[in-house]
Amino acid sequence: MQLIGRYLSPYVRRVAIWCALQGREVENLPLPVMGAGDTEAIRDFHPGRRVPVLVLDDGTKLVDSWAICDWLDDTAPEGRRFIPATGVARRDGLQRMALAQAASEKAVALVYDNNRRPEEYHWPEWQERLRDQIRGSFSALEALVPDAGFFGGDAPDGADIAAVCAYHFAFVTNPDVVDGRFPKLAALAERAMDVPAFRETYPG
Repeated sequence: MQLIGRYLSPYVRRVAIWCALQGREVENLPLPVMGAGDTEAIRDFHPGRRVPVLVLDDGTKLVDSWAICDWLDDTAPEGRRFIPATGVARRDGLQRMALAQAASEKAVALVYDNNRRPEEYHWPEWQERLRDQIRGSFSALEALVPDAGFFGGDAPDGADIAAVCAYHFAFVTNPDVVDGRFPKLAALAERAMDVPAFRETYPG
């Protein structure tokens, strides 16, 4: 399989880690969606020029990180699902992932406005709103992070993957948003870096 997109994207990295933890071999093709490089090449994989795209061995192209991860879990080897199949555990896992998703979405929006947009076109009030939304989502996650181990217990699950990818993305791109504010999330991210799938895809 091929995974299209750069690991800086929390969505691409999420799929990469998911695949690695399930023991799936994936070749990364780090095509850019904007900035320097051949950004048009992404159209061959997604007409909307979005990442990630997971190209299956039969040529099928899967898009949207959550849809991809749902397929990965649906076809997972025994014992390697990262979202519980049903019940309260599934509900709570999905809610943790939704908080991480909210933080990721607003952190990506902040990158476009603060890091990519020319400074004369910055909108300070909008950027502050984005920072507030990111911090709000991380604060809610912070309250849920276990003191040791992972959301998944001794090993990461889907909520750990989503939370760590969101935290690392914010930390790498706009560190003032998270620096020193979320010690339990920072500790979770540090524990995750002991796992090769996280360490080898770190976007810094």
